[in-house]
Amino acid sequence: MAGNRSLQKDLTQGNVRKCILAFAVPLMISNLIQSAYNAVDMYFVGAYTGTASLAAVSVCGPILNVMIITLSGMSAGVTVVIGSWAGKKDMEEIKKAGNTAFALYALLALVTTVLGLVCADWILTAVQTPAEAFEEARQYLMVVFAGLIFMFGYNLIGALQRGMGDSASSMYFVMVAALVNVALDYLLIAVFRMGAFGAAVATVAAEMVSFMLGLWQFRRQKHVIRFGIRNLKFDKKHLKSILYFGVPTAVNEVMVNVAMLTVSGVANSFGLAQSAAYGVGGKINGFAIFSDGAMNQTMSSFASQNISAGKQERAIKGLKESMLISACIALATTVAVYFFAPQLAALFDKNPEVIRWTVQYLHITILSYVLFAMVGPLIGFIRGTGNIAASVGVGFVAQCCLRIPFSFIFGHLWGFPGVGMAVLIGPLSSVTMYSFYIFTGRWKRGLEYLRKM
Repeated sequence: MAGNRSLQKDLTQGNVRKCILAFAVPLMISNLIQSAYNAVDMYFVGAYTGTASLAAVSVCGPILNVMIITLSGMSAGVTVVIGSWAGKKDMEEIKKAGNTAFALYALLALVTTVLGLVCADWILTAVQTPAEAFEEARQYLMVVFAGLIFMFGYNLIGALQRGMGDSASSMYFVMVAALVNVALDYLLIAVFRMGAFGAAVATVAAEMVSFMLGLWQFRRQKHVIRFGIRNLKFDKKHLKSILYFGVPTAVNEVMVNVAMLTVSGVANSFGLAQSAAYGVGGKINGFAIFSDGAMNQTMSSFASQNISAGKQERAIKGLKESMLISACIALATTVAVYFFAPQLAALFDKNPEVIRWTVQYLHITILSYVLFAMVGPLIGFIRGTGNIAASVGVGFVAQCCLRIPFSFIFGHLWGFPGVGMAVLIGPLSSVTMYSFYIFTGRWKRGLEYLRKM
């Protein structure tokens, strides 16, 4: 073994509930802050420009989510691989896996940046961007695509940290980045009136700060995983493992976001006010289901470390604790959003029509909060235990076979409120299928690959 192990946290020992909370709470705080500084873009654009600019940022949200969530899928693969070796306490293999992930992310960032810059106009046309918002949406996308290297870098660092059992460091980085984002949003949007373009510049700058802080931490603590030109190395065994876990997970996330883009396209087709309302409602919902992503990441790390350490019962107990904690949080946010929906909508746009549509949307989609709270831990457990085929299968049925068709059907039957109803289909079907797979013991089929790593 080699390198400083101060970034590693052992998730295989101690009280399960305390262990889950200690890992999940920093992630929840990070997710809240992340949602907040993303929503700040919409707040400043809505407050200091107008509905067209707000719609531009709103339209770009689901497009960027496709990249972010796809990237998080690959990051889940990195987390599982690193977590498995952390459970075995083999620092040399962690080093090789980390270097491989670094090389892979550098390559993916380059390819995605080029494709994004070339295809920006086509993407905006495909999602039926309102004509009034098209040019500003294009500017927003071009800036974000140009700064993708920082998004990829920050996500990689977070994946490595979570695999090592460290969820707190990213929280501090996000806090600093949030302050940068808010300050730049005020300067570029409120003072210099740069609209959606200014919001994009602020977002990229915040991601750059997060990435640089991560690099600084790894270098300062002389961690076994380093970031430098000499570390851009592919190890065949670890590349295979990262792709084995990461690609199917990313494919699953792509299906989720293609479904959401479909829903977004349906929403955009109803007009400018509905397009803006869908974006505002999505931001508010992102706040409300912050425990989903945190518990997903928590269970990926917790399950991979404990399964690799031969502690299956502890892994199952962690899943149950995660689901209970997440459900309690979701119930509280459901009540809060139901009663304060008009006030929350007004924070982003004072247009009465936008507020009215946003409230209608929220009063339907709050029914999904507890469902998403269940989905997060279930998916994390599935991924952390090597059940990749099950994850892809459930995702395909829930998104491609159910959510996408029903978004058109419900939109046709009930108009814009039908868009909210379509959002419920994905998590409802996912919870049903994942629960059956796990609590009937079928999840044990995925352990063989983890044993062979």
